[in-house]
Amino acid sequence: MSPSELFEREFSAGNLKAIFEERISQSATVGKDGVSPSEFGKVLDIEVTRIATRAQASKYDFTTFKQKLVLKGAGKPPREISIATVRDRLALRALTNVLMEVFKDQKPSAPHYYIEEIADFIKPLSYEYSFIQLDIKDFYPSIIHDVLLSRLRRRIRSRAILSLVHNAIRTPTGNRVGDGVNIRGVPQGLSVSNILSSIYMEKFDQIAHSKLTYFRYVDDIVIVCKSADAKRNFKYIYAALKKIGLSSHDLVEGSKTKIVPVLKGIEYLGYSLKPGAISVRKSSYRRMMDNIISVITLVKYSVNHNKILARINIKITGCIFNGKRMGWMFFFSLTDDIKQLKRLDNFVSQEWVKLGLERYGRPRKFVKTYYEIRFNMNDTKYIPKFDDYTTEQKVRLIADIDLFGDYDTVRLWSQERINKRFLQIVKKEVAELEKDVTPHRY
Repeated sequence: MSPSELFEREFSAGNLKAIFEERISQSATVGKDGVSPSEFGKVLDIEVTRIATRAQASKYDFTTFKQKLVLKGAGKPPREISIATVRDRLALRALTNVLMEVFKDQKPSAPHYYIEEIADFIKPLSYEYSFIQLDIKDFYPSIIHDVLLSRLRRRIRSRAILSLVHNAIRTPTGNRVGDGVNIRGVPQGLSVSNILSSIYMEKFDQIAHSKLTYFRYVDDIVIVCKSADAKRNFKYIYAALKKIGLSSHDLVEGSKTKIVPVLKGIEYLGYSLKPGAISVRKSSYRRMMDNIISVITLVKYSVNHNKILARINIKITGCIFNGKRMGWMFFFSLTDDIKQLKRLDNFVSQEWVKLGLERYGRPRKFVKTYYEIRFNMNDTKYIPKFDDYTTEQKVRLIADIDLFGDYDTVRLWSQERINKRFLQIVKKEVAELEKDVTPHRY
């Protein structure tokens, strides 16, 4: 299917309605116009027709994105996240679907892919080898529009697609002064941001792969090479980034950019990596402990202990939803440091007992979840597979979350009401699971 045909398919009124129902309708996110998904849904037919008509005529304009600032730590400027209106989120998701299909080879890989590749490669290596870690400064804000659009034109001739991309990346975020448009950079936080950044880096990645053992996830680059060649290879990549308008932090003491002996190991994408050893990095480990504490401490403010246990269990096991594996343990299932998981289990158990909650049941275990994921995923009943839930299982989850375990009351609801409330609960919990494992990048 050609890019133009893909565009027509994705921007048909029927497909836009499907995207809204599947991806946006249950969200609470509101853009700069203040319109919620529920309000937007009341005029959905009118809105999807408007989106389709204007996009296909190359006349779709985006509303200024709402600004959200995310703190990165003491002494560091916050990261700017752009939040689109519901209408624009719908158009951007359809555009993302088109680009993901046209640039299938540039679809960003999951972090697990990089961890497995690096771990396998370094397993037999010795002191003769080193890691080079480069952190690209201000990656998204530094992307040059003309270069990005030239990359797109190699495969896309459709004026409608190129116009939509151009208008999206020029739309300002917040109350920006000046001429009112971006002249450089891709707004972070939009559904289209990741695929656009991958397309931008396509040629760079190809050249780097041809010369080096090279890995890149968004703005984090790792190279494995002979220690004697490390400084020369760093200078090569540093200069190559400059040619496309990007720069890494300098190679100085205390910098994010560093050269590290392979045997010392590095932290990458939430993991600590050494030859023959993969573990969860300390900051990711502490974050999970904090997440568990935040749920358990709700006991002080809630008398619904069934809800607390249900939420703790989902935090620990994760879940399957919309065919995707979600949660902390799925993200960190490559670890071989079982002692870390046992310490987490002991921590949860101690906190549970300390609050006198044993009579409400016992939380599930990280170690058990790990073995289920690694060796029994197809047949497991330990990890909830929400896609396959029966009506009775839905009733139990709703009752535990909403009604103190009053299953008989929920059984009296209509099937439609049960299904709707079940999806609302699951989507909220899944959103929390995604936050648990994506603090490091947007």
